[in-house]
Parts: sequence; structure tokens; C-alpha cells
Amino acid sequence: MVYQVLARKWRPQLFEEIVGQDHIVRTLRNAISLGRIAHAYLFTGMRGTGKTSTARILAKALNCERGPTPSPCNECDNCKEIMRSESLDVLEIDGASNRGIDEIRELREKARFSPVKAKFKVYIIDEVHMLTNPAFNALLKILEEPPSYIVFIFATTDPHKLLPTIISRCQRFDFRKIPAPKILARLHQIAEKEEIKITKEALALIAEGAENSMRDAEKVLDQAVSYAEEEITEADVVDILGMVEKKYLFQLTQNIAEKSPLANIKLINQLLEEGRDPNWIIKEWQKWFRDLIILKMGGDDFLPEKQQVKPQVPFFTLTQLVHFMNLLSATKRKIVFSSQSQVDMELLMVELSSGFEAGDLSLKEPELVGIYQKILDLEKKLISGASFAEKKKVTQEVPLTAFSSNEQRATSNENVPTHIRQKKKEKGDERRATSDENASVDIQGEQKEKEKEYEDEQQKAEKMDGDTEFLKKWPLIIKEIEKRKKTLGIWLQKATLINIGENSATLGLKNGFHKETLTEKNSLRLMNEALKKFLPFPFALKYVLIKKEDKEERKLEESSSKSKWTEMVAKAIDIFEGEIVRR
Repeated sequence: MVYQVLARKWRPQLFEEIVGQDHIVRTLRNAISLGRIAHAYLFTGMRGTGKTSTARILAKALNCERGPTPSPCNECDNCKEIMRSESLDVLEIDGASNRGIDEIRELREKARFSPVKAKFKVYIIDEVHMLTNPAFNALLKILEEPPSYIVFIFATTDPHKLLPTIISRCQRFDFRKIPAPKILARLHQIAEKEEIKITKEALALIAEGAENSMRDAEKVLDQAVSYAEEEITEADVVDILGMVEKKYLFQLTQNIAEKSPLANIKLINQLLEEGRDPNWIIKEWQKWFRDLIILKMGGDDFLPEKQQVKPQVPFFTLTQLVHFMNLLSATKRKIVFSSQSQVDMELLMVELSSGFEAGDLSLKEPELVGIYQKILDLEKKLISGASFAEKKKVTQEVPLTAFSSNEQRATSNENVPTHIRQKKKEKGDERRATSDENASVDIQGEQKEKEKEYEDEQQKAEKMDGDTEFLKKWPLIIKEIEKRKKTLGIWLQKATLINIGENSATLGLKNGFHKETLTEKNSLRLMNEALKKFLPFPFALKYVLIKKEDKEERKLEESSSKSKWTEMVAKAIDIFEGEIVRR
């Protein structure tokens, strides 16, 4: 006897055997019991969910010799003929190969004749969305007013391609995706009856890899029986489907937490060389991050593999996990049209690891951007306020020394009586000859010294304003550079800001290759354009290599920076009379 594949051998023959479509089974059974049989049905849903099988069972239920009955016997001649696709009254038509108007006209002519043997003449048109518009129009009339003995059953995976006039004349049933647990239960039954040796892990992997399609699950099980020599294991299913084991997903995620993109690139290349499908890697990794998100939010009741995922929950914030999911989705779309999937996967590893940099604050913690901006504005106000107070003090002192000796005496003598002024004038004339020359020299010296101090204070205030403006715009400058050339943006994010000079800033780099690339002509041009876009004054970037022995100095700078921010927050609390609220 010719071998029959599992998908055909274990095809449902009764309504009770249909998996995951209880809402449709209940409606059809009740309709048959009540005699409320429609003249046209539309079955929609993804592949392998039971559309054609349900149509055949419905045809048997209508034409069974004991019926119409919700439980066909599968023993009478009508039922057996329908099961063997030999019935003259139940015609199954492929819409893809019989899509023209001539075929539909022929169908319409044959529909005039009564059933040969059964009670109903049933037309099952699979993939009905493939029919042409003229063919649909030819079908409309008989579909609207069919003979009492005709039942049309349309099956399609793309109902949106059907004409609205066709849909409106049918009872529509939407077949849902079959959940993995129900697929797993069905596979377990088939494995027991077929005496197939298979591990629970392998069955679970087949149910997961079927992607809600019962037919695909049975097909993979059939393939695994041929592949494995004895018992089917998880490794056999992985080799067949090109899937990736959970241990690799754990290691990939662990490398992200440890900021090791090179380790991830090596692991990805290893998996691709072993024949793993990049689409499967991304899909499984998305499920892994989805479980992390659910655990992060405190929901773990419906995660069967939470014990594998749970140790990595503290490593990431919720915003980071969502960002990772977005990167995976973007790469998945890119791979579909790319001929260099390996390069796309390697770039994904770099992007996932670079999400930890502080320069990418808007992606990691968008809600902190507003707070950070307010702090920068407050710092600017405090600095400008202090500079204004010093400027005002200097401005008040300068005019006191700016008068000449005669002008000072003129203003001081205005309110003195005349005879006293005369005496002072006589005494003053005697001393004026000896003191005028020295006094004018001293006053001029003091005036120059005050003017110099004023200019220094003004230059100092302008420099502090410029430094604040640069620090405020630096994240935006990096983002602009990253848009134009991603690698430059990533390297600038990793750079350490050592100091800010006059119209320039010095950045520390750990890699000499990065320094050479950043100082190339095209890189300098790109960065100068970004600086001009955000800064109203000329500004340049300088680069130095950071040695290992500089770590202690950087720690001291970081601690002083922290104390500066602490002092800034204290001043802000005093100004606004506020308090620190902890959540």
C-alpha cells in the first residue's frame, strides 16, 4: 500500500476532531441540528487551521444517509465517497487553477442539475480569492439566488481580496490560529497511536515551530521520523527547522548585558555556519525579550520557560527591552530584502550593545530627557546669575575711578558753604602743585586695573556660557552625526570628554583606529557641519588616546563632577524652595 503522510492520515473526519476552532464547530453543529443551513459559507484564516477539513466534514454532515446530522457516520456510501473525493455531488475546486470566467460559467451551468445521489450538491472552492473579477461577477447571480439543493463553501487565506458583494452573500467564519498547547496535545496523540519515539522537548519544539498551523506541525513530525534513526530528540528538530536552542538565546542576551558585541558576532557567525536560519534566530530572540518584558512588569503566571529567562531580568530596564525589540523587528524587515544577512546580523549585535551608552539617553530613558534639559537650563541660569552679579559689582566700581580729580572735587563741593569752600581752596592750592601729578597717575592705574578685571570677568562669563551651550547641545550633535554615519556616532558616544577649552573640546579615545578615522578629511567635514548646525560660534574637536594609568585621574574627575552636580541640586532647592521626593 502506498504510504500516506501523517497530515492526510490524521485529517479530522468529525467536528469533534477539529483542533482549536470550538466557536466554529459549535455554530455549525447547532445550525445543522436546527435545520438552519445557509446556501453559502466563507471560511477564512491562515494556512493549516482546518478550513478545507471543516468544509468536507460539513459536506458529509449534510449528505450522510442518516442526516443532515452534526455527527456523520463515516460508514455509509455517501460519507465514504466524500472521504475518497469520489462523490459526484460534492465537488472540490481549486480556485488558483480554475480562476477564469469560462470555468465559473461551466460551474453555473452544471449547478442547474439536481444531485445525483446525495441530498445537497456542495461546491467547495479553495483559495477562492484567486478568481478574477469577471469570474466573481459571473458567480454573483447564482450565489444570490441559488437552487435549494446547492451549498457553496469558499475557503481563503486572504479575504480582503474578495469582492464585498461576494462576502455579503456568505456566512463568514474566521478560523483562529491554533495555540501551541493544543497542537502539542494533538501531536502527542498522533505519536502514541503511530508508536513514534520522541522526547517531550522535541514535541514542544515542533509545536512552537509550526507557528499555529496544525498541518505544518504534522508535516515536521513526519519529516523528523524520517530524519532520526531511533528516538527523535530536540537536536533533530533543530537541525530540520534551522531553529536556535534556548542556551544560545541566553548567551546572546548575557553578552548584551556584559557589553560584548564581539562575542555575540562570533556566536552569530557560528550559528549561521551551522545552518541556523537568521529569521528563526530573530523570531526566537523576540520571544525571549518578550518574556523578559513580561517578567519585568511582574507577570509570570503564563510563561512556561520563566526559570530560564528570570536570571536576566535585573540586567535591563523596561525601556531598554522595548528598544531591543524594535531593533530586532527592523533587522527582520531588512533581512527579507537583503543578500547579506550575515552583515545585517553583525550590525544588529553592535546596535544592541551600543544601547547602553549614556549618549543615547533619548532611546534608553526618554522620560529623563526632559529632566536633564531642565537641569542644564537651571545650571545656565545659576551661572549667568553669578556672572551678572559680578558684572554689576564691577560696573558700579568703575565709574568711581573714572572721574578726573577736578570732577570729583566739583561734585563734592556743591553742597559746602561759600566761606568754607574758600578756605579749602586756599589750602588746597598749596598742596595741589605737589600732589596732582601723583594722584592722577594713581587714579589712572586703578582705572586700568579695574577695566582689566571687568574684561577678564566678562570673558570668563562668556566662556562659561559657551561651555554650557556645548554641553547642552553635545547629545544632539552626536545624534546628528550618527544619522549621517552610524560608526562615527557610536565612537563619539564611547569617547570621554576630558576638558573644554576656548572654542574647542578634547575627547579621550581608547582605540587608535577610532582616532585615525575621526581625524580623516571626510569625518572632519561631517562633524564640522554638525557643530555649525547646533552651535552659533566656531568650535572644534580634538582627540587624545587614553592610557590605562589614566583611570585614577578619571575617577577623581568623575567624583568632582558628582560633587558639582550635588551642589547644583542644592542651589536649585534653595532657589525654588523645593524638596527631593523619592519614589
